[in-house]
Amino acid sequence: MRIRQQRQRSVRWVASMLILLLMPLGLLAQEVRVQGLVKDASGDAIIGASVVQKGKKGATGAITDLDGRFVMNVPAKATLVVSYLGYETREVAVNGQTQLTITMTEDNKVLNEVVVVGYGTMDKKELTSAVSHVGEKDFLTVSSLDPSMMIQGKVAGVSITNTGAGDPNNQASIQIRGVSSRSAGLGPLIVIDGVPGGNLTNLNPNDIASFDILKDGAASAIYGTRGSNGVIVVTTKKGSKDGNMHTSYSTMMSWDVIKKELKMMDAQDYRAVRLGWGDTGVDLGGNVDWLDAVSRTGATVQHTLTLSGGNDKSNYRISADYRNAHGIDLRSKREEYGARASIMHTTKNGLFTLTANVAPRIIDRDNADWSVFKDAIEANPTTPLMDPENPVRYYNFMGQVVGSNPVERQRLETDHADTRLLDLDGTVRLNLLPLLANDETMRHRLTTQIMFADHQYSNDNTWFRPSTSTIAINNGRDGEASRSYGKESQRVVEWLTNYSGSIGLHNLKGMVGYSYQYSRYSGLSAENKDFPNDGLGADNLGSGEYAKEEGEVMMGSYKNDAKLIAFFGRVSYDFDGRYLFTASLRHEGSSKFGADNKWGNFPAVSAGWRISSEKFMKDIRWISDLKLRADYGVTGNQDFGSYLSLNTMTGFGYYYYNGKYFQVWGPSKNVNPDLKWEKGKNWNVGLDFSLFNGRLYGSLNYFNRRQQDLLGNYKVSVPPYLFDETFVNVGTMKNTGFEFDLNLKVVNTKDFSYDLNIVGTTMKNEFVDFSNSQYVGQDYYDVCGTEDPYPFYNLQRIEKGKSLGNFYMWRYAGHTIDGEWLVYDRDGDIIRASQASDEDRQVVGNGMPKFTMSSSHNFRWRDFDLSLFFRGAFGYDIFNIHDFYYGTRNFTGNRLQKAYAKNYSIAGSANPVVCDYFLERGDYLKLDMMTLGYTFSPRNWRFMDRLRVYGTMKNILTLTKFSGVDPSTYQVNGLTPGGQGSRTYFPSTRQFIVGLQVDF
Repeated sequence: MRIRQQRQRSVRWVASMLILLLMPLGLLAQEVRVQGLVKDASGDAIIGASVVQKGKKGATGAITDLDGRFVMNVPAKATLVVSYLGYETREVAVNGQTQLTITMTEDNKVLNEVVVVGYGTMDKKELTSAVSHVGEKDFLTVSSLDPSMMIQGKVAGVSITNTGAGDPNNQASIQIRGVSSRSAGLGPLIVIDGVPGGNLTNLNPNDIASFDILKDGAASAIYGTRGSNGVIVVTTKKGSKDGNMHTSYSTMMSWDVIKKELKMMDAQDYRAVRLGWGDTGVDLGGNVDWLDAVSRTGATVQHTLTLSGGNDKSNYRISADYRNAHGIDLRSKREEYGARASIMHTTKNGLFTLTANVAPRIIDRDNADWSVFKDAIEANPTTPLMDPENPVRYYNFMGQVVGSNPVERQRLETDHADTRLLDLDGTVRLNLLPLLANDETMRHRLTTQIMFADHQYSNDNTWFRPSTSTIAINNGRDGEASRSYGKESQRVVEWLTNYSGSIGLHNLKGMVGYSYQYSRYSGLSAENKDFPNDGLGADNLGSGEYAKEEGEVMMGSYKNDAKLIAFFGRVSYDFDGRYLFTASLRHEGSSKFGADNKWGNFPAVSAGWRISSEKFMKDIRWISDLKLRADYGVTGNQDFGSYLSLNTMTGFGYYYYNGKYFQVWGPSKNVNPDLKWEKGKNWNVGLDFSLFNGRLYGSLNYFNRRQQDLLGNYKVSVPPYLFDETFVNVGTMKNTGFEFDLNLKVVNTKDFSYDLNIVGTTMKNEFVDFSNSQYVGQDYYDVCGTEDPYPFYNLQRIEKGKSLGNFYMWRYAGHTIDGEWLVYDRDGDIIRASQASDEDRQVVGNGMPKFTMSSSHNFRWRDFDLSLFFRGAFGYDIFNIHDFYYGTRNFTGNRLQKAYAKNYSIAGSANPVVCDYFLERGDYLKLDMMTLGYTFSPRNWRFMDRLRVYGTMKNILTLTKFSGVDPSTYQVNGLTPGGQGSRTYFPSTRQFIVGLQVDF
């Protein structure tokens, strides 16, 4: 009995202990109903915030309602993850609570933004040099083949100009911190996903994640002989890492409509005024608006489909795009197909990481003939389109200023090109620490990687003019044709080793590397005339009779190459993020350089001081971040021909001997063994700031760039030289300026937000010298020459000690009673222009803007968004070239209406004079772009995550006193800013865009 009782007591004790032991598990498994409120720092409810249970796969979670509230059942010890766009993600422990109030903090991405620099990345807060970052959310909405137009005006100190936006095959010119060379290239180095020498043409704008512009010497010196004009680093989008597959589709349609800015005479004006008032001219019986006749509304359609998926260890992204566009002229067209695929895989324990990118593109294009627009405004408006005596043939323009029918040229002539692009690269990175050491704290990283890249580009160009063309008839030809083929290949191999580590408050990063780049260019061309029929086009040049009858070769070919080899390194150190220091060095050699200058060194150093981290700043709470930085760097420019330093041979005609013709060969130029890179010495002082908890932030920069050893042809004595000119390094140019970039979050509530951005640049230029100790050049040379029918004038002079862009011409003093031009001589006396000499010319203005700016205004109201983009240029002059050619009664072609209004007092017999009468202020401010969009973010749609529709209008309104065409279409980049001597004219357009983006 006692034994049974003891057993019963033992069972009860064990049961009691089991209950006590299992009670915590029961409590842990117990679910609670949590009711929560999510709000911002000001107390406003946050609508649409995501609330999910941490660590639970497949959890549906909750979305906050219109009052910012949510309800969900979770374990009592669960942790909730709360996230919302624009706010820092929060993790909140439930701890059995049933009521939660969660306050979200705005995400200050400015300091934590990752910026891509040469051969690496760093947080923006670590930067000690001038690098501008433009992310996807700040891109402009554009319909252009050139992705650089997405950041036009967005970056201080960067000038992007497209003088022919209505041509689907035209690309913009890019200039960073002013012109830096006289005879070498002026464009920046393009780096795509770490591969230098990239081609923006082979990029779909929808694939781009960000642009990083390395503007100063310290940032771009790591690229050595290619860094003087700055560096644009493009980062493409990569695979998603959330474990899900994402599909997105976007489409865009756009229309370009010509803006008629030149008020030319129509047929009625021509007859009633020009002929009616007794001026010279002839009525040909027609009534044609030639600008309308040669143009149309440009149109573009673009589609992009993207697949993306993966996780932190392995991910991929594949996109395919199609684009079809035709320009505002009757002939230009562009159809292209492209794709881009990227993959990343990290092996077990992170030992190896493999990445690869491949991007093929096929482009078929018909090239525009820009001269048709010049011909259209010059053509007699009474000229018929078709020949009245032979209605199936175009009217023959023989004898007119316009030598051929501009509509006929577009309809009958073909100018076609097939372009094939292939970019591929792959990288293998090895994490060395697991092999060499076991750093469990992960405060040290050591990796080494090797990258190989290959670019293969080809262009096949054909041109044909049929025998039925009036031009062929006038020239006595039975058709004309030409064909050319060019191929470019570039291979890059780069090896990098990176280290980063922290010891206490000391942080150190180091990088060493090797780079090899080999480029090869080859091509051939041929032409012929007089074909048996027009059906062959340019596809059977050998059937033409002209080459055989005239005994001409009419063909050629070429091949050249270039090689770059470099060793480089960089060290970065900071103490507690407060004192920062970076130094780099690149030792680089190029096959383009002379035998005595094959290698060069390009050092850089920069330092930063985070003032806001000092103890004396602790009580100044309105300053969130304040950093002072300064840097110095040496860069180079080797963008010139491959064999200019070598003794090359060329043909000098043929010599007849013993019944045969032999090619005569001889040296083609003077040999220069001292030829080397242009050297840029750059320094920059900057201030980065963030105020009022990141509500106001930006940067200020002052820069000074001195470009030495400028390349150019200089006169030398014969003998000892074989030729009287030699390509040498002589001359110095200097650019200085101030840049600012200001960003303000004006309003940010649950329903409404307004962000403002303003960037601006002031710029000064000086051509310091044309000479050095060995070569003495002239102190000036005149540029930007005019053409027929008023040739032999120059609009600008580049002069020692003065700025580029100086308009050097006579100063207008009025007109005589009989309409002759009067100008001032060098002594200030008024004389007839016919008596003026070159010594009477003087500087009367400058075509380089003293100040450029842009401003972005972004509004959001619930699911609607509106963005306005303004840009402008100020403090510069433009020579009104169309007024010069067409604004007086002397021009024999069609004329501007002002020739019979403002300029009527100028005699019809008086040639226009290059003087400041035609010089006008080019200042302008324009509303360049407006975009209105609406985003659907449905919660319960089964097949769609997000849908956005938008409409954009570009080139909306321009405020200017300039009386000619849109002043923004004048080229302000290069050696002749604001100046144009030719009659070239390409109309500006107003663009309309509609688009759709769908995420699945």
